[in-house]
Amino acid sequence: MITTKNQAIQFLTTMQHLYPFVHPEDDLTLIDPPFTDEQVKYLNNCFNQCYEILPDPCGTILDEIRPKMQMFNPKN
Repeated sequence: MITTKNQAIQFLTTMQHLYPFVHPEDDLTLIDPPFTDEQVKYLNNCFNQCYEILPDPCGTILDEIRPKMQMFNPKN
């Protein structure tokens, strides 16, 4: 269960490393390769928990997480 801002950022960071083009607003049933129904349920629950804690999880990804990731900033 995600209950703190730190946990929400950690979850979003992990998702960016594992699935860099999956965002909290995506329909996870349309991702290729597909997630299982259980994975979709779990991930949607986690993303919903992030929305309860962070005002804008997508903004957090773009403004806080991706600037620190090598794959999005190869010159760093």
